[in-house]
Amino acid sequence: MFSSTLITLAALLGMLTTDVTANATTLNVTVIAAQNNQSTLECWALEPGFTSSTQSGTSGNPVLSLGIGAKNMSYIMIPAHTDGGKHNAPTMQWVAFLSGVAHITLPHSDDEAWIQGGENGTILAIDTADVSAEGHFTVYPSDEVTVALSLPISKVPGHRVLHRGACLYGTEREQND
Repeated sequence: MFSSTLITLAALLGMLTTDVTANATTLNVTVIAAQNNQSTLECWALEPGFTSSTQSGTSGNPVLSLGIGAKNMSYIMIPAHTDGGKHNAPTMQWVAFLSGVAHITLPHSDDEAWIQGGENGTILAIDTADVSAEGHFTVYPSDEVTVALSLPISKVPGHRVLHRGACLYGTEREQND
């Protein structure tokens, strides 16, 4: 079980972002968090940062812990043009979108995140009902099925907040330390 969890976490890490390079020191990720009982979007840099893997098959490559206490992972298939409505994260969880698009908005803010499935498609959702009264909205507007992996965690990973709003990728991407 422990070994399969490590493999799952390693696979999830591989999907997080193209911003990860062999000399990166941290990983930046969009987070649906909460402040003052309202959901927020934030860009976090995970800490303490990358170390060098000692595991066979990935030895010497950057590796980063994604949180303590990983539980059961789920594979979710969401039909094209689905409106997920307003909801809270059911538990603190990593969500890795493998395909499709997720558009996340907030009831009390103009902030939004467009999450494209694939290498930049992983978010951390921690706006559970005990910390956010209304949660967030998620719509899946693409013409294809959106496939996601959900990996609940029991503890939020170490981090520092880079800024309010979603992380930026591509030409406006966040800078690694």
